[in-house]
Amino acid sequence: VRAFEIAREAGLGITVHAGELMGWESVEAALDHIRPARIGHGVRAIENPDLVRRIADEGVVLECCPSSNIALKVFDSFADHPFPALQAAGCKVTLNSDDPPYFWTSLKREYDIAAEHFSMNDKALAAVTRTAIEAAFVDRKTKAMLLGRLDVKGR
Repeated sequence: VRAFEIAREAGLGITVHAGELMGWESVEAALDHIRPARIGHGVRAIENPDLVRRIADEGVVLECCPSSNIALKVFDSFADHPFPALQAAGCKVTLNSDDPPYFWTSLKREYDIAAEHFSMNDKALAAVTRTAIEAAFVDRKTKAMLLGRLDVKGR
């Protein structure tokens, strides 16, 4: 835990892998002990409504990787995936590819999956992209440039 405190004090962003193969308890432990800005996966938080509210209230970003969650049998199908429910509960969620060669996916494919299985239109996908940019561990200039590109593309 001290290593994360040192990293945070140095201005580094903190993300932790939790809540995929391990249950919601791993997400709660990460929030309690490490206090990350982002959680890689975090989808098992859906099993605990109080934890979902906490994630939303604290503004912790969940880096969701639907294909890996299905491939690893965390959920049986995309229809069972909690991405839409987490988003509806006010959680900040992003789409990610996890380990593309291993899961035979790409970021584009994850966006296509979200469009098809989570009924997300271009506006909703752009909002997820905005969340990802806002949560990125990059300097302000890079973040502003990326947000500007997103805004131009969205017009």
